[in-house]
Amino acid sequence: MLTIEVELLAGRYSATAHNDRGRAEWPPHPARLFSALVAALHDNESLDAQEREALLWLEGQPPPSLDVDLNVSEDIGRRRVLDVYVPVNDVTLVGDVEGPLRKAREAATKLAAESETPDTKRQLKSAQKLVEKEEKKLQDFLAAQQEIDMDPSKSALATAAALLPNGRTRQVRTFPVVVPERTTFAFIWPASPPITLRAALDGLCKRVTRLGHSSSLVRCALVDRPLTPTLVPDEDGDLVLRTVGPNQLVRLEAEFARHQGVENRVLPAIPKRYGRRDANLSDAVVVAAESIFSHDWVVFERVGGARLLSSRGTDLSRALRVALFEQHGLKTLPASLSGHRQDGSATDQPHVAFVALPFVGHEHADASVQGCAIVVPRGLAMSEREDLLRLIAKWERDRAIDADGTMELAAGDLPTVRVKRIELAAKVTLRLATWCRPARRYVTATPIALDRNPGNLRSNQNGTARKASIEAQQYVADACARIGLPRPVSVEVSLAPLLTGSQPVHAFRPWPGQPGRTARVRVHADIRFAESVRGPVLLGAGRFFGLGLCVPIPEDGAR
Repeated sequence: MLTIEVELLAGRYSATAHNDRGRAEWPPHPARLFSALVAALHDNESLDAQEREALLWLEGQPPPSLDVDLNVSEDIGRRRVLDVYVPVNDVTLVGDVEGPLRKAREAATKLAAESETPDTKRQLKSAQKLVEKEEKKLQDFLAAQQEIDMDPSKSALATAAALLPNGRTRQVRTFPVVVPERTTFAFIWPASPPITLRAALDGLCKRVTRLGHSSSLVRCALVDRPLTPTLVPDEDGDLVLRTVGPNQLVRLEAEFARHQGVENRVLPAIPKRYGRRDANLSDAVVVAAESIFSHDWVVFERVGGARLLSSRGTDLSRALRVALFEQHGLKTLPASLSGHRQDGSATDQPHVAFVALPFVGHEHADASVQGCAIVVPRGLAMSEREDLLRLIAKWERDRAIDADGTMELAAGDLPTVRVKRIELAAKVTLRLATWCRPARRYVTATPIALDRNPGNLRSNQNGTARKASIEAQQYVADACARIGLPRPVSVEVSLAPLLTGSQPVHAFRPWPGQPGRTARVRVHADIRFAESVRGPVLLGAGRFFGLGLCVPIPEDGAR
């Protein structure tokens, strides 16, 4: 068996799908790995015959199986793709000066490979003269570029100025990216190569530094430990990956001789259907239900200022809402954003939530708030989503305290917290998958503010606490149904934290904490569903401000 493991060193995979320029490729295709190995082969000035032989052996093998994270979906693990306008390459200004020479060499090479006849000999002689002519023209052009023109023309000055990045025209580009929860994956072939070829493949793997876009830095290595594939070749499979076959190495070399890394090219490959090894392999494949909250989040990382615990998370959420919305006037915003109707009363429709994200559920968790997020409701109209993004952009433009876009949040007695919007999170707490991965079990990171009073949960008289606990379990189940989830099969409630790093109920301020309004009973909960559901799960009366935030717990209990 041969297993090549790839680790995404930056935690991200940037490669455009071959059939959709606005979508990232996932899982990585076997043909892409083979191309990376070929590139490593040609990195050396002189080709290693043993390494080339190893690639010829590899292309002759049947398509490999893959051990890869299947939890990546349209909503989880894929970065939102936006149009980016970037300066065009210099070749658009001075022309492809090597193009004519490249084409002349291709024609000469083709003629040299044909059988010798008087006609082909004459044609080859003419082609070789053309090559010499184009080489001379290129040398003269490059020599002219080295001369200093003391009196340049206006057009020459304009061309020179246009070569600078800020003077070039812009063209739209997209950079689709996948950020899988598991940053290693592997390709597995059933056969083992001879020892000498295995050593050559190992050397090639060590020289592979990227897969896909140049920003996808990787570590690539042969491994001996057994791995269980999650994708296998399957004629009835619903996933098509590009694989390789005999002569793939020669085809890639011929293609490079044509395009020289300049012209557009299509990766030669053989399409092959793949299927999941086990239909029940991952709960991410079939998801029973989703809540009213979407996976469209705007995440802010804490970068300075006060270090808050989760018990002050609702204060931070309110400060974020005040900073973003109230300066623009709540009455001018739709209810899906503000949470209020035009008359000022609370709306009963799903709306934007503001959630502090605490560090919980890890052996070193300390309940510290590592950032906050604006969570968009599912089904939000595109126009309203654009309104939200414009508000965020205006807030950052008007209130940023530095060039990096750092913002300050403070309200009431909340000490100032500095946050900055991020696209890719280095901290696990700020990653979407931490809160949104599918699971059958969810445990509260922050207590749920119950919609109804279940009674005294602390009383020891006449079974009062037990009755109140049963009522509280019922209200938690109701809260699940209220956000679009199925009713759980079991609910356990507690006043003590149920996750490492979570804080007890009494550490949190009364909710809603406003004069004239009755404080809600709050509980921690361990919730289990019959089938997997996908988060985010935010429950109870304080859900739009981060109370009742639940952590999905995998089947093995690991996070």
